[in-house]
Amino acid sequence: MKKTWLKEESEKWVNDGIINSEQREQIMGRYQDKNQVSLIFFFSAVLVGLACLSFVAANWQAIPETIRMALIIVFMISFYALGSWFENKKQSPYSVFCYVIALAIFGSGIFLTGQMYHYSLNNVFPFIVWGLAALLIYLSRPHLFLWFVGVIIVTVGQIYGLSNMHNFDWWLFSLFMVGYGSVIFIKPKMSASWLFAIAFCIQILGYSLDQLGEYYWLFIFTLVLYTIGGAVSDVNVSRPFQWVALIFMFILTIVEALMFESSYSRPDVGPDLIFYLVWAILFGLAVVLTLRKDYRIILLQLVLFLPIFVWPDWTSMLAYIVLYLFSIGKLLEGYHQYDQRKIHVGTGAFLISTFIVYMQVAWDFLDKSLFFLIGGIILFVIGFILERHRKGYVSQKREDV
Repeated sequence: MKKTWLKEESEKWVNDGIINSEQREQIMGRYQDKNQVSLIFFFSAVLVGLACLSFVAANWQAIPETIRMALIIVFMISFYALGSWFENKKQSPYSVFCYVIALAIFGSGIFLTGQMYHYSLNNVFPFIVWGLAALLIYLSRPHLFLWFVGVIIVTVGQIYGLSNMHNFDWWLFSLFMVGYGSVIFIKPKMSASWLFAIAFCIQILGYSLDQLGEYYWLFIFTLVLYTIGGAVSDVNVSRPFQWVALIFMFILTIVEALMFESSYSRPDVGPDLIFYLVWAILFGLAVVLTLRKDYRIILLQLVLFLPIFVWPDWTSMLAYIVLYLFSIGKLLEGYHQYDQRKIHVGTGAFLISTFIVYMQVAWDFLDKSLFFLIGGIILFVIGFILERHRKGYVSQKREDV
């Protein structure tokens, strides 16, 4: 709820006699303005941190090694001590700023030390130490932004290992899952759960493609994320986990539709028995967890996890059907629950599905200008119909109230 909207509407309520001025002030007092200044300090900390990392990349051989190490240690301790001082003074934005800079200097020092003493950095060990330090700082100074920085460090380290050494480091992944993941369940925050789920998907995407060599294992890993979200009762964890898994699988289904369209670009997919056994267990668990909810129509969203690639000749067509079933399911779910967010998601997914199907079916034999014209008309008509039904449903709900 935006405070500007509440301010305007509450004035109308006072004029209409719904509430008095005193009640309006009490309502406005419950919604304090957010401290936008803290964002300035967050971004300034990021920029200064990047400056420290850039400083590492520069060649500063003119400075003796002992002085270099002294500079790193002195600046790191100084910024951490300054952050503690601001912490005691209840100046949270300033303290977080100093902690992030100290953490950036610490990470820079790891790579700089390796450069000075010619240590081999052909592994992700520096990121393990850096990520562990970020976690320890967060545990001692529990500011959520420090946790964000730590998750980003670990994720970047995993990407670095996969892209440069084609190695997925399980120690780094364990730090991510156990160290940072436990915070999600101990102190649930919606924004933290979103970041953790996205970082998880990024890492398992790299692991599946680079280490396992088969994309279909993504079905297993995203099902794990989805079922964990279904098993957790706290909405701050369950909603981000399940939505990230669904969005990821929606995109993957689109990719499948494009990959299997042509026999030349069609991948050779042949899962073994272990995949089907694990998938059956996880999918059955996801169905059971979904059935616990009051709205059985939610089951339609599970079609995204069906392994349609087992029928290569029909995968593209099945992918189109899956996209439409998911979209329609979200629309029906939104209408039934009077949830505007789900209605918008279903509408957007339906339009995207229609555009992809039309592009794949009609692109080859229609003139390009005619393609865009007809495509635009179709999308407009579908959007108009869906919006009309949505407004009718909303009006009916208001009349019932």
